[in-house]
Amino acid sequence: MSNKASALQRLWLTILAALWLLPATAAASEAAPIPAFSAAYTVRYGVLRGAMTLELRQQGSGYLYATSLRPGTIVSLLRRGAIREVTTLAITDAGVRPVDYANTDTLARPNRYAAYVFDETTGMVTGEYKSRVVKVPMRPRGHNRISAHVAIMRALQTGAEISAFPVFDKGRWRDFEFATILDQSVETPSGRYDTVEIRYSSSDKERSWSLHCASALHYLPVMIEFREGGKIKSRAQLTSYRLEDDRSE
Repeated sequence: MSNKASALQRLWLTILAALWLLPATAAASEAAPIPAFSAAYTVRYGVLRGAMTLELRQQGSGYLYATSLRPGTIVSLLRRGAIREVTTLAITDAGVRPVDYANTDTLARPNRYAAYVFDETTGMVTGEYKSRVVKVPMRPRGHNRISAHVAIMRALQTGAEISAFPVFDKGRWRDFEFATILDQSVETPSGRYDTVEIRYSSSDKERSWSLHCASALHYLPVMIEFREGGKIKSRAQLTSYRLEDDRSE
């Protein structure tokens, strides 16, 4: 793998960590609907550029949430592909619950795939990661790394208390320390927003992430930053979005 392709892979992993390794939420009092949306972002990691999309839509009595990450023009000449993730969600009075999850990474060489089922009946997470069979006990209020994103948005939308929860990633459960910072104003290509910042870190404090969620957009994330050794290494910023019953460019 070339140096640029390797750096691109680190970029995607960084942004995915920032978006999906989020703290969990306490249950809201009612199972209020989550507004459907789609959003596009520009991503920077040093000199590298990329594009990311997020989309949430209703599917039956639940939701389907999908993400896609693609390299910019220069890197795409060296390495074609994308990282795509999708999860099915059930929304109940107890909160957001993941039903299944799938990941396809065609940027990696060889390509990488993962798929999990979160089975409440058996109390197990089962599936496959890098051709390895996965069978791990469920954990209370557990999420995969993208269902956690929807859970945090729903908590902010309903005013539910935010508390830590485990995230299932790369075939195992992971825990993170986090803090909530109110009244943060950020500037993005799509405009200036008042946000709530969710800041969380690895256990050794060496790496940390900041996710800025805008109250005016149903707490859609408008900026994500990754820091390592106290320095900003990457940033993703909202460029356009579409909310249910509303269109913006």
